[in-house]
Amino acid sequence: MANILLIDDDADLTHFLRQELEADGYRVTCLDRAADAPDLLVGSVFNLVLLDNKMPGMTGIEFLEALQKRSVGVPVILITGYSTFDTAIEAMDLGAYDYVIKPDDYQALVKELRPLIAKTLELTRPVEDVHVAAEAPPAAAGPLLVGRSMVEVGKYIGKFARSDDPVLILGETGTGKELVARAFYTKSPLRRHKPFVPLNCTALNESLLESELFGHEPGAFTGADKLRKGKFEYANGGTLFLDEIGDMPLHLQAKLLRVLEYQQVERVGSNEPIQVNVRILSATHRDLEALIQEGKFRRDLYHRLNRVTVRLPALRDRADDIPELVTYFLTRAAGKANRPRPAMAEEALARLRAYQWPGNVRQLDNVVCRAFGMCRGPQILTEHLDFRSDSPPGPAAAGGQTAAVAGLNAAIEWAWATDQKPLWETLHDLLERELLKVALARANGNQTEAADRLGMARGTVIKRMQKYGLK
Repeated sequence: MANILLIDDDADLTHFLRQELEADGYRVTCLDRAADAPDLLVGSVFNLVLLDNKMPGMTGIEFLEALQKRSVGVPVILITGYSTFDTAIEAMDLGAYDYVIKPDDYQALVKELRPLIAKTLELTRPVEDVHVAAEAPPAAAGPLLVGRSMVEVGKYIGKFARSDDPVLILGETGTGKELVARAFYTKSPLRRHKPFVPLNCTALNESLLESELFGHEPGAFTGADKLRKGKFEYANGGTLFLDEIGDMPLHLQAKLLRVLEYQQVERVGSNEPIQVNVRILSATHRDLEALIQEGKFRRDLYHRLNRVTVRLPALRDRADDIPELVTYFLTRAAGKANRPRPAMAEEALARLRAYQWPGNVRQLDNVVCRAFGMCRGPQILTEHLDFRSDSPPGPAAAGGQTAAVAGLNAAIEWAWATDQKPLWETLHDLLERELLKVALARANGNQTEAADRLGMARGTVIKRMQKYGLK
């Protein structure tokens, strides 16, 4: 049975509400002033406060401020007959669970309060009833090394961080390519005290990208009124990170190849070589082999860039890491907001696991941070999750045809958003490979049983297994 503290200086309303709420099974304590209530709530057993805003001595807003200073986590529903836009903002900012405008009719107020009270008590039920996430990793680790599947990436970085070999980082958007690049830089004993200079190759048009990379002399082109050093010169002695290098124009690829070979750059408008000492880290979400076949990327540059190659897994392929990532993001958000870290309800965690994450870890970070902002209690529920997607996630193991179509839509959206080519072949192979994997797993590796379930000949299953490297 929940304990409710009702604070209102209207005696008639207080009497009416107490009768109605006690009839609903709640224990109700009434006060006609708010001034002493913050101290009363410290260490109290109250589960909820219903609070009038306009009262003598201390207003509802002042009461919320007092609770915040005392770090009291009892949920508060603010009730007011004098609503303003600014007051609503202020109340929610100070931690109110909801904000109710008093109707003239007492019965209408009770009707509005009943579902809000039930919802608030549900949101604030004891944490032990929900999933409790594991201990968060050290904040300094960042999201890069969170999760078991990233340990191999960390080991690989450790092997090559000391070298000056170019590194090519491959992975979908949002998988953490720049974080990997920064890890190579910070773990390099020779270069970590020198500049780390990032440049996104898609952020500028072709002429501006050339100037950004190599610099320009005064008068080299219209608007070039003074000498400008390029990124290579600024990165001298350190590391240059070229993000989305798959989008670099061909003639700039040729100039970049020369820099890799001779460690010399020439500013636009100059023939004088400038010696530099720069380690090149590059990244792309594109299939460079396919771009080479299309004549959009130089093969010789590709072989110079991928002396060391790091492939980052998509989040949908490392779903077991999601609880640890969620804990990391929640811990970070709670620290910034100076609030206790909420737990993640099992149902909410299941929904996160079921989602396909076209935006990968970056998207998970956004979803978790939005949920943290929406959550007012000790746990995050499914209603707090907002994926901002046209294809909402289906439940992990149920939901029938709707869930299946949602999953297929998510795969299509991912392929479209990441410019997978050829689109039809990519999606066809993806579906066929995953279907084979599931069928073989369910059949405990029995090819005949898997073939029968799939409606294929056993020989066809074996050929498909060879095609996709399945065992």
